[in-house]
Amino acid sequence: MFGNFCNEYSFFIMMKKFFIFFLLINISYSCSGKDNVEIIKIGHIGEFDYDIWNQIDKEISRDNYKLDIIYFDNYELLNKALDDGDIDLNAFQNYIYFVNETNEHNYKFSVLEKTFIAPMHIYSKSFTNINQIQSNAKIAIPLDKVNLSRALQILEMASLIKLERHNNNFYSLNNISENNLNLEIIPMEASTIYYNMDTLDAAIVNYVFISDYHNYNIIYYDDVTKYSSQGKKSYVNLIVCREKDKDYNIYNFIAVSYKHKIKTYIEENKLKGLIVID
Repeated sequence: MFGNFCNEYSFFIMMKKFFIFFLLINISYSCSGKDNVEIIKIGHIGEFDYDIWNQIDKEISRDNYKLDIIYFDNYELLNKALDDGDIDLNAFQNYIYFVNETNEHNYKFSVLEKTFIAPMHIYSKSFTNINQIQSNAKIAIPLDKVNLSRALQILEMASLIKLERHNNNFYSLNNISENNLNLEIIPMEASTIYYNMDTLDAAIVNYVFISDYHNYNIIYYDDVTKYSSQGKKSYVNLIVCREKDKDYNIYNFIAVSYKHKIKTYIEENKLKGLIVID
């Protein structure tokens, strides 16, 4: 009887050791898997496409990758962050902005995908029609030179001002040749215009900062083909990486997946106002 007890006790001890060993192996495996997850940092502005990024994050998690969307509120920081290695990709800029930045700062970047066009409409809380703009009206526009130049051309297309033609890359306030309504055109940090709408008669706002514009009226619809010699190509938005990373498969997968998903969202009218790029 005592022998049976010893055998049973020995079996119990053996099973306990086996259980502990099995548990340690699983813990070790779990920790190892967690540590091996590669975090891919994407610099971005606006949260209009949050659901799309979330879907991509779930897709790549099966292969031990995870997205970290880092939101910025200043255009000028994103390309520097990419160049410095603080982020791996960025998704915020159009083609003209990209060309200007890479030439000006000698960045070695590569375009992974062209995604969509984001119009820059003229919005107003007080007016419902562009013809209601009166003398001395206050109109805000983005202050960075790429978007300021685009905004001035939009104001010209809306017959509010005239610009003198020139061979430089971008227009400035000094290029306004006619302003018959004596409009007060106020350059502002793009991310702050939305919060000043109540003090303005109208404003040109980047889509990412006013994608939910239900409290404001679009009084003039932007059409880039009216002022861009290269048509839509000039203002197509991009997903960009460092040149040395352009062949990294997971980066390319993310870019292609994003383009496919945002095209579907636009076609299903889930993201109003954006223009599909084939």
